[in-house]
Formats: sequence, C-alpha cells, structure tokens
Amino acid sequence: MSYVHRLVGLFYCCCLSGCAGRALDLDHSAPAPSAGMTPPPIVVLKERVASVWVDAQRLYWLTAGPAEFTNLYSCLKLDCAHTKVTYEELIGTSRGVAVDGKYIFWASWNADISACPVDGCGSRPVTITQDPALNHRIFADREYVYWSSDLDLYRCPASGCAATPEVVSLSGITDHLAFDETRAYWLGQTGIFSAPKDGSEPPRVVIELEPLGEDVTFDRNRDLAVGGDYVYWATQRQIFRCPVASCMSTGPTLLVSASAAISDLKLDATAIYWLESDTVHSCPLTGCESSSVLTPQVASAFYLYAPARYAVDESDLYWIEPSTPTGEQDGWGGPVRRTPK
Repeated sequence: MSYVHRLVGLFYCCCLSGCAGRALDLDHSAPAPSAGMTPPPIVVLKERVASVWVDAQRLYWLTAGPAEFTNLYSCLKLDCAHTKVTYEELIGTSRGVAVDGKYIFWASWNADISACPVDGCGSRPVTITQDPALNHRIFADREYVYWSSDLDLYRCPASGCAATPEVVSLSGITDHLAFDETRAYWLGQTGIFSAPKDGSEPPRVVIELEPLGEDVTFDRNRDLAVGGDYVYWATQRQIFRCPVASCMSTGPTLLVSASAAISDLKLDATAIYWLESDTVHSCPLTGCESSSVLTPQVASAFYLYAPARYAVDESDLYWIEPSTPTGEQDGWGGPVRRTPK
C-alpha cells in the first residue's frame, strides 16, 4: 500500500513520552486538572487501531494488522474494559465501515454489505445486500447504509434490501456523502449535489465547483459536511460554506485557509474539525484566521475505505497515534487517545 507512510518525529516522541494515560474504564478516577488548565490526553485503547468512530454512547474501532486480517469492535465509552463487543473478523480487510448509533455496517471484499445492532450481532452478522460493483466508501444514516456503485447512489435498510437496493440517485458516484434530516448531499465531479434520501425526486445542484479529476476515489483532499442549514466543503487548502437553500445565489464563504492539504472534515454544534499535515485542527463554524491545533501527528490511514483517523463527540476528541515502526507492517495504526475539545 503505497499511500501508507511512516510517521516518526521528535514532536510525536515527546508527546508519547509525556502523555501517559489510563484505560477508559478508569477515567473517572483520574486526578482533576488545575483550574484553567486542559487535562492531558489519556489512552483509551492500547491496541493497534486502524480507524476509530464514536457516537453518543459507544466507541468503535477497526484493528490494524497484517493486510489480510482485521477485526471490528466497539464498547461503551463509560466502561470499555467490561463491555467490548466483537462484530466480525474481516478477512481480506473491509471495504468500509459506517455507524449510525443503532447499527454498524461494513462491506467486505466479496461485495457483501453486512449490518449488526451496535450492542452485538447475536448468533452472526446479517448480510443485507451484495453489490459486486461497490468500489467506494459506505455511509450510514437513520438505520440505512448508503454507497455508490459503478454509476449510481444506493441505500439499503439494516433489515435488508430484498431483491434490489433502493436508488437514491442515478449518476451519483461519490466517496463523500453527508445528510441532514431529509436529504443526502454528495461531492461529485463538478459540484455538490443533493437529493431526498429516499430518491423520490431527481438530484439538484447545490453549488458548482471546479471539476475534480477523473478518479474522485483518490482525491482525499476534498470532503463535505452538512449542519445547521449550511453545507461545508474542503477543497485542497481551503474550507467554505454556504446556506443549503440558497448556495447557488449567495455563493460560498471562505472559512479557513490552511498551510497544507485538508482532509477528513467533521462538524459538531460549534466547530469544524479537519486533518492538516496529519494533525487535527479546529475552527469555529463561522470561520477563523488561525486554526487551533488539537493533536500531535496521527497515524496514516490503514486503507482508503476507512480513513477515520480521528473522531469527535459532544465533549471529546479521539485520535489514533502512529505506532512505533519496528517492522514492515508497523506505522499503520496505534493507540487511541482522548482529550477534551
């Protein structure tokens, strides 16, 4: 995997040696920081982690290892040590993972898309559909999984698709998808597009953008997010936003100008988060002249379909540190740390 590179530096080494922490289920016993000081980051997972996600209750992770074997887990954030759930051993590495708070979905190399309640699969995971043309990331929203096939954008409920999946949009190929209450938004070759999540209306253009290259799959320095009636997007070293309802007429507002390529854009109620030079940055939703740097270097993406190297919830930021390079396969994943945002 040529895009995997080693992340070793003095800054990381200093942080690792000075950021000793304790397991997640012991967080409540950590000493309180002094007034006005941000508490130091703590270790929440000590194993080698390739990707990490969070929701209101749970922490999810995909382990890193030899390319042919990975495992998918979760636990309750308040007591990780005693609530760990194993979903499946993903032979050949998963094509993607997505979580919606009730279900976890994953796509395997054999083109099966599986679903499981977040608190466990029971006897075995359920294969809800199969798409041999699935070549892109998967996404989850309101108990549905969404994906692009060769040409079109589909969805399937966690209960299964019967004979065929539901069509959200014809000609909706994308690796960048976001949702609001009623609509799906995606970054296409020539702009941002939107359609009802059930595919009941044709898609519309939210805003036209400079055309992407021929292969959007590998243009990782573009992303989008939706929140508070605005659509946000990153293009190379800038982040923009505009109102969903009037983006074409009002035009974009520049929020952030970065010094390096931007990827993995995320939002919460008050701020934007992104990766820049393999560090997590943040900025208020209204924009900023200078962003806040929240972490030292994070680990490289283990593979393209699960580039979730950090996650945010209402109060905290989680990120994957690089592992110490001791062999050919090292450097892809490492321990997960957590710090207040």
